[in-house]
Amino acid sequence: MADPGQLSICIATDAYLPSIGGVENHVLHLAAELRRLGHEAVVVTHPPPPMPNGALSQVESPAPVERLAGRLFLFREHDIAIDPRMVTSFRRLLERSRFDIVHGQSEGSYLVYEALAAARYRGVTTVLTRHSMIRNKPAVARPFLLFLTNLLARRADGLIAVSHSCAEESAGFPGLMRVIPNGVDIDEFRPMPYGRERLRADLGLAPDDVVLGYAGRLHTTKGIPLLMEVFAELHRENAKLRLVLAGPGPLRAAIAERAAASSGAIRLLDPQPFDKIAALLNTFDVFAFASKGEAFGISLLEAMACGLPSVAFGRWGVKELVADGETGLLAVGPADFAMKLRRLASDVALRQRLGQEARKSVAERFSWPHIAAATVDFYRELMAR
Repeated sequence: MADPGQLSICIATDAYLPSIGGVENHVLHLAAELRRLGHEAVVVTHPPPPMPNGALSQVESPAPVERLAGRLFLFREHDIAIDPRMVTSFRRLLERSRFDIVHGQSEGSYLVYEALAAARYRGVTTVLTRHSMIRNKPAVARPFLLFLTNLLARRADGLIAVSHSCAEESAGFPGLMRVIPNGVDIDEFRPMPYGRERLRADLGLAPDDVVLGYAGRLHTTKGIPLLMEVFAELHRENAKLRLVLAGPGPLRAAIAERAAASSGAIRLLDPQPFDKIAALLNTFDVFAFASKGEAFGISLLEAMACGLPSVAFGRWGVKELVADGETGLLAVGPADFAMKLRRLASDVALRQRLGQEARKSVAERFSWPHIAAATVDFYRELMAR
């Protein structure tokens, strides 16, 4: 007989392994923690997309994975799950499974929309997590995106927003809504002082180099062009500065060209598997987060968990994560961003103080056991209604 306290949870997403990204990261760790708490969690997603330069060596899924039948529509760097066969495949899965919850991850997904609709039709409790901000999309597209987001949200009994800023965009949602932020594995993402010198040496970094780093998507919306220009300015002032970038994205070719002409000042690394990111972060002195705006900022959260001081723009979810002057520095514009990077690069004591406080703040507020427990509590509240 099944444990009455155990939940059977379907996490529906079109962002999962072997792809790398914020939603993929969230689903990976949420599924792992739900199973650690004793619940059954299954990730339902589309077939794996073709990976550039061969298959990426990635971590194993902590939860069973159901790959739906159908083909992906590939457009530039995006894999789009719009094959109707996936919907039919998901409905068959619902017929042979007894899920208590279907939890859709990310609002911009046809697969998630249809999964929530099919689950609701069968009386299964549905939840949607919003991971992004419409306000940082092109202005011409915002009304349409807002319409689609609201349409999808109405297929859910409950809505999770990863920040208060994200929740503000969902005002008027008719069901229950909770702000439950992203989490981080504070045992994996931690300061590694004893291995730091070896890790830096492996990257060809000198002991006295000051490393500004970023690990995440290499995309214009992440402020990469601005970061490159600011670094060029700062490097002219201080030849010991280094910029290390790692991640997938459409700007890799342009960055590689700049790196090749930088005489070693700029290092572009391959996208890192999830279990290698913490070690990479520990080679940095400062996390440079030039994103134009985030609903939350998982890469920033991971850097803070590793005890890194950061400079970021104080907009939306980022200002809910970073306390300016206490756990990092928040900038109000490009010139201020450059000034604060310059300040951190030259002040070892400030870097140490901010990094220690960042680690402490993350451990207290964003550990996965805490985040997963809040998510399960929300599941149960929705089921009771």
